[in-house]
Amino acid sequence: MNRVRENAKEIVDQYGRDGSLSAESLHAAEFGVWDRLTPGVLLVTAFCIAAVEEPTLGEQIAESGDSVLSRLISGDFQAIELDADDAATAWERAVARLSECSRRPGFSPRGLDTLLAQAEDLWSESLASGEVTCSRVRDGESGPWDAAETPVPSGVERLDCGVLRVPRLEGARIHPLNADERTVGVVVSLGDHAFSLQAFRAPSGPVWGNVRPKVIQEVLNQGGAAEEAESGLGAEIRAQVPVVKDGQQVLQPTRIVGCDGPGWLLRGVYGGPTALADAIDLRAYHLFTQTIVDLPPRPYG
Repeated sequence: MNRVRENAKEIVDQYGRDGSLSAESLHAAEFGVWDRLTPGVLLVTAFCIAAVEEPTLGEQIAESGDSVLSRLISGDFQAIELDADDAATAWERAVARLSECSRRPGFSPRGLDTLLAQAEDLWSESLASGEVTCSRVRDGESGPWDAAETPVPSGVERLDCGVLRVPRLEGARIHPLNADERTVGVVVSLGDHAFSLQAFRAPSGPVWGNVRPKVIQEVLNQGGAAEEAESGLGAEIRAQVPVVKDGQQVLQPTRIVGCDGPGWLLRGVYGGPTALADAIDLRAYHLFTQTIVDLPPRPYG
């Protein structure tokens, strides 16, 4: 058994002994990182496999009304990150069900090892196919959308913020971003992170490819660091941007994403301690890909 699977098994064993996930287990699991193999990925995937192979487990979850775990079983891994409750509590519920399953009468002592091995095979295939990390912006199912496009997928409650209609996210605070007495975007507070969204006119066509080198040079001129990268939001910039905090200049980890739409560019700037993690915060991903841009025609004269 490789080290990642060993760590995943140790986390289940720790929960079985203590009845809750320790801070050390939460840290070791690396929950929420989907673009590489981690103990957390194996645990969540193994839980989903167990629910499929054990119909009674799936029925119990459905009867309990646990919508987060029900969405996980259906393959919607964003369910935990977008849950209104504390994410750590939701991770714990998945591990609790997996631990419960592994202790059932008749469950082979090697059963958990087998589930984790199956989970590793499935996730390795997903990583190799590129399905996990490929960009899905404006791919027909995800946005950001233009207000004139129809149909925009329903089922997402959005707040009207002037030129943007931004998804409502439980626990997030949304503030208008103003320029020249006009609202040009929003700043979304996500705990110790912030994600700003701003719409720019681009009547001559796609501009994000030309804008990125200029943004990188601007950050370098300020004494920071920046480079181009790729993520599920397409081509982006990962930077250390000089900011002033408590009277001192520090470098803030910052992720800058962009998307060209019909006559506009939507730019997102995500800053905070883990902004440069391998996988983008799924709350930011949801906000960016489900925002509607509504830039009215520029008046003549």
